[in-house]
Amino acid sequence: MFAEGYIGIAGIIGVGKSTLTVDLANALGFEPILEEVVGNPYLEGFYKDMKSCAAIMQVWLLNHRFRQHREFVARISLGKIPGVVQDRTIWEDTIFARMLNRHGDKLISDLDYATYLDLFDNMVLHELVYPQLLIYLDCTPEMALERIRLRGRSMETPITLEYLTALRENYLEFLNEMEDAGVRILRLDWAKFPPIKDVVRMVHEFSLRPSTFTKWVRPLRARAQVKPAASPQPQLAGSVK
Repeated sequence: MFAEGYIGIAGIIGVGKSTLTVDLANALGFEPILEEVVGNPYLEGFYKDMKSCAAIMQVWLLNHRFRQHREFVARISLGKIPGVVQDRTIWEDTIFARMLNRHGDKLISDLDYATYLDLFDNMVLHELVYPQLLIYLDCTPEMALERIRLRGRSMETPITLEYLTALRENYLEFLNEMEDAGVRILRLDWAKFPPIKDVVRMVHEFSLRPSTFTKWVRPLRARAQVKPAASPQPQLAGSVK
């Protein structure tokens, strides 16, 4: 199922999601839901030492987005607000976890990744709803990196072109998964910023397109196969040296 009046804004770091979230929400009379970068207690440490912070940060993000998602969907269903435009949906949380697990240095171990997937399945797949429309903003990793530098957040200084390139590749894979599940995807070239009235027009056009939703998104990737630790061999009496 999907929530009428729920629009998600997706894209790599630095593409311009937050700005469009606010502008589009204002144009539609919806409420903007922004990602709380400042409130994330793990983010600065993650950029300094990804391996030590990656797994626990993904758990924190999943919990935060789960609570946020349930709150605004309930407000929409009760008629308290007409709709929301959200900067990065809970569905996108899986992109970062998968990428960190696939990293050459295994920034999230297979065991931690398997645990994360189980948590995601239990919290999200059986209960939450899809956005009515997911808008994907696209630009080159080089352009995103330049925009990151221009906005000057000190915690984002360690972000590399390699990281953004891998992130974009994972986003494209994620979009295919969501389309297979029946989610409407509006892909926009965000190298330049079009007038908000043009975006509003496209939102209305895409929201009217027919869509077939599955009951819930399938597990977004196969669970990691984790080998159990070997049990210590019992020692015979008198064999201790």
